[in-house]
Amino acid sequence: MKEIELRKRLTDTLSKLYGMNTLTRLEEFWQGEQRVLYYLCQHEGGEINPSALSHDLHVSRARITTALTALRKKGYITMELCQKDRRRMRVIMTENGRHYINAKQAEIEAGFDRLIGGLGENETLKFIELIQKSIDIMN
Repeated sequence: MKEIELRKRLTDTLSKLYGMNTLTRLEEFWQGEQRVLYYLCQHEGGEINPSALSHDLHVSRARITTALTALRKKGYITMELCQKDRRRMRVIMTENGRHYINAKQAEIEAGFDRLIGGLGENETLKFIELIQKSIDIMN
């Protein structure tokens, strides 16, 4: 098969993969508001402030502020003054926020469980290996 045909087949297949519901949800999970909620879920109990979110998620302070404002309006987070430094705000996930992000994570996991079930262990491991090899080549 010619290189042009291979490239066309590859891009067509990746386009179909990218358009799948599970990957769309996964992409949403790694961006914006859901990414902030997931981070908060993973770091509960710590003193999380907007500056730490900006630094750790590699997102501008302005984007974090926008995401936090939206999350607060939805009732997924609250903010209060930090106990240690009264000049800083502490971001706290609410029970609604925790429920929301856990439900989103469960949807994504169910999609990948279907994929793994369809491929089986050996093909899944091969698929992972090919994805990692692709990442290494493209970088």
